[in-house]
Amino acid sequence: MWADANVVKLVFVVSDTETESHLRKNVGAWSRLATPVIVNDLHQDEALAFLKEPYLMEHHQLAAAGAAGDSVVRRSVSPRTGKSMDGELAGQIVDLVGGRILQLIAMKRDWLYGVSFDDSAEELKYREREKLLQVP
Repeated sequence: MWADANVVKLVFVVSDTETESHLRKNVGAWSRLATPVIVNDLHQDEALAFLKEPYLMEHHQLAAAGAAGDSVVRRSVSPRTGKSMDGELAGQIVDLVGGRILQLIAMKRDWLYGVSFDDSAEELKYREREKLLQVP
């Protein structure tokens, strides 16, 4: 009902191609949807370039909020803000997660906050393992 009134936009994040074809089979629901935007995983060179960029957008937002005295800021800006990740570490991360955007962001965020690659990788593997075990 909310989607029909254009009050709510729903975003699906999926990692398979079957979801879209399944949704298309339900013509009534599909006809009310806006044209889907499909974002694929990054290619290896794009993933490496993303990781080597010296910033993550949220760091600029956190720094600006902190400078303005915003009490919503819950963590300090990283000491690594403005520094670039070296190519070897970026390569290790891409070898681990490929071009999966959410995982790349999580690994980069951890690096920016000083979390070691091994700890970050173990946490990521744990979360993914938990997702697999919760599938009915």
